[in-house]
Amino acid sequence: MDTMSLDSSVQTAATSMLADFAVGNVPAAMPHCCEERLRECFLDFVGVAAFAAKDAESSRPFRTAVISLAPQAGEATVIADSRGYPPQYAALLNGAFGHTLDFDDTNQEGVLHPGVAVIPAAMAEAERLDCDGETFIQAMGAGYEVACRIGAALGPTAYERGFHVTSVAGLFGAVAAIGRLRGFDHERMCSALGIAGSRAAGSMQCLANGAWNKRLHPGFSSHDAFLCVALAEAGVLGAERPVEGGFGLLTGYSNAPRPDLMTKDLGARWLLLGTAFKPYPGCRMTHAAIDAVLRLRKESSTSDRRAAVFTVRLSATAMRIVGERHANKVHPSNTIEAQFSIYFQMAIAWLDGWNDWSSYRRLGSADVAGMSERISVEVDASLPMAGAEVVLELHGRRSVLRVDKALGEPEQPLSWGMLERKFLALAEPVYGMNHARRIAQRIQGLPDETSMRDLVGILKSQPSTDPQLPAGKDQCIS
Repeated sequence: MDTMSLDSSVQTAATSMLADFAVGNVPAAMPHCCEERLRECFLDFVGVAAFAAKDAESSRPFRTAVISLAPQAGEATVIADSRGYPPQYAALLNGAFGHTLDFDDTNQEGVLHPGVAVIPAAMAEAERLDCDGETFIQAMGAGYEVACRIGAALGPTAYERGFHVTSVAGLFGAVAAIGRLRGFDHERMCSALGIAGSRAAGSMQCLANGAWNKRLHPGFSSHDAFLCVALAEAGVLGAERPVEGGFGLLTGYSNAPRPDLMTKDLGARWLLLGTAFKPYPGCRMTHAAIDAVLRLRKESSTSDRRAAVFTVRLSATAMRIVGERHANKVHPSNTIEAQFSIYFQMAIAWLDGWNDWSSYRRLGSADVAGMSERISVEVDASLPMAGAEVVLELHGRRSVLRVDKALGEPEQPLSWGMLERKFLALAEPVYGMNHARRIAQRIQGLPDETSMRDLVGILKSQPSTDPQLPAGKDQCIS
C-alpha cells in the first residue's frame, strides 16, 4: 500500500474530528438511548470483572506484579479488592479482570470489546475527580464512540496482521474518556491521541499457547491512556493524523482500512449502540454456533447425544480465530484455548445444555473430547463475521440452523432484567447477596448519581463474604 494513500483519501483530518467530538463539541448532547446502553455496559463490566478478580487463575499474579510496581497504596479502587492503587494501575487491573473471562461486551462494527479498555480508565479518573454520574456517562460515551470508530476503520483484517483491535483501538477510546473528564480542549485532545498512536499495541500470537497476554491487553490500554493524557497535559506535542496518516495506524495495522468510517455521520449515528452483551463466557465468534446447538438440542429427544455429528460453517475471520483444526482448538488444554475453540464450546452446549464459567471444569473430559472429534468446520463467505450455520446429523436425521445474530446483539437484546441476572450470578459470590443488589441499584440510577467516588468505592471487596464459584446454570442467560 502507498504510505500516502490514506492521507489523500481523507480530506479532513479524521483524528482531529474525533478529538472535536471527544471534547464535546460534536454533538452538543448524547441521545438518551446511548446513556441507557452505557449504564448497561457499566453493570455488565463490574459483574464480570468482580468474578474474574476473585476466581480466575491469572488474577493473583496480575495483582502481585502491580503491587511490586506500586508498593505504596493509592486512592483508586480495584474491583473486588480492599487495597487502593494509583489510578493508572487500578485501570490496568480492572481492564485485565474485565477481559479475563471473555464475558465482556462486544461491538461487531468496531470489531472489538470497547468496555474493558474505556471503562477502567474512565472509572479511575471519575473517582479521582469525584464527578457526578452524568459526567461519567458522557466520558464513557466519548470513549466508546472513538474506540468503535477507530476499530471499524481498522476492520477485521487487522486480525490477519495479528493485531488485537480491542487494545489497539481501545487505547484511543480510553484517552478520549480521560481527556473528556479533565476538560481537555481540542488541541490537548489531539496531542493525547497523537501520542496514543505510538503506544497502540496488542498481539494475537498469545492464542498459540493460551497465554495470558490477551487478558492484559485492555488493561495495558487503560494504563497507557493515563500516560498519554499526562504527557499531553504537560504540553508534549503529539503526532498529527496518528490513525489515518501515511505512516499511521490504518496503514500499519490493517490490510483493508476503511478510513471513512472514522467520521461518517459522526454525532448523528452512534456506533456504541451496536454494543452487545454476552450470555456465554467465550469468544463472541462461537456464540452463534452455541445458540444454534442449544436450539437443536431442545428439538432433539434422544438421550444418545454422543452419536451426533456436526458441521459448522463460519466466516473466514471466525475460522482463523476459533475454527482452525489445530490440536489446541479441537482438544484445548487450558481455559483460554477453550474460550477460542468452536469445538469445545459446541460440545459443551450439546452435552450439557449450557455454557458458563463452570464449563471450563470439563477441560479434558472424555465425552467432551469425543464430541469435539465429531465436529467439522467449514468457511461460508455468505455468513456475517460472527454468524454460524450448524448442521446436525443424528440417527439418520439432518437438521440445519443458521444464526446470523447471536443472543445479546441489539437485534436480539438482553433486557436490563437479564443483564442484572447475569450480574448477580457473578457478583453475589464476591460481594454477598445484599451488597451485590445494592451495587446493581446504584448503577441502575447512574445518571442521577452525585458522587462517582462514593459509587466506585463500594466496588471494593467485602471482607465478610466468602467467594465461591457459581455452579450449574446460574450464569446461563438463555
